[in-house]
Amino acid sequence: MKTKEIKLALVAILSICIIYFGIIFLKGLKLFSTDNIYFVEMKDVGGLAKSAEVTSKGMKVGLVKDITYNSDNQMLSVEVELNEGIVPTQGSYANITKELLGAPKLNIVMGENPKALLNRGDTIKGVVGTDLMSVANEMIPQIKQLQPKLDSILTAINNIVNDPAIMESLNNLEYASRNLKTTSNKINSVLDSEMPQLVNKANKICNNLQNTTDKINKIDIVGIADNANQTLVTTNQTMQELKVFTNTLNNPNSSLGRLMNDPNIYNNLDSTTLNASRLLEDIRLNPKRYINFSLIGKKSK
Repeated sequence: MKTKEIKLALVAILSICIIYFGIIFLKGLKLFSTDNIYFVEMKDVGGLAKSAEVTSKGMKVGLVKDITYNSDNQMLSVEVELNEGIVPTQGSYANITKELLGAPKLNIVMGENPKALLNRGDTIKGVVGTDLMSVANEMIPQIKQLQPKLDSILTAINNIVNDPAIMESLNNLEYASRNLKTTSNKINSVLDSEMPQLVNKANKICNNLQNTTDKINKIDIVGIADNANQTLVTTNQTMQELKVFTNTLNNPNSSLGRLMNDPNIYNNLDSTTLNASRLLEDIRLNPKRYINFSLIGKKSK
């Protein structure tokens, strides 16, 4: 009997040990505590519990060992046990993160200087972080306020969609699209059939322009300009000579001037012309007086 009792006692003790260590293992607690302890002061832990995970850069780096309330400053002190080799740096801070269906976690954001390390037992600053659940909780009242407006907007959209004018407009748009496609096909066919001819004509025009340009380049523009300049010089000389001649005619002291400007010469010429006219008229009326013509050689008296 004593042997059976001893065996039962041993089995019971072993079962208790297995249950105890199993619970510790399931909670994630360490069997043997380390001295890599740090503290995080926060105003609100957001449902964070003992044995919660401590993460950094998405990796599990420790566990929450204990949470105590400090009545002096009305802050919550979270005791954190980090894995060996994980040492926070100065300027690090911690916040609470919570997945959509998961438990809250404590996330440590390391400082920028990797060489400035904290000592064991130092306090890390805690900040209020944003997570999906808190954001969703904040947005739910706003969504409820927007619900009536969304209903009215959806009703208006439904009325617009069911409006016959919209369907008619869509049909017109489809008809215009078909016409546009037909026109585009016609343009493409015209381009395929007439574009080569247009290109050939354009090439011919370009060739003609090139030939004309070559002919123009062959023209002695400089010689023509020289001839034009020589003509202008000759014309200027002629104009100068005409000007001198005109001045000579207008000058009463020159021979031509006296001839052109003397009224006596004009009167004499006029008188001579008048006498010559009278003489010719008298010869016409009395030709015998001035012409003596006889076949028998008779002398006139």
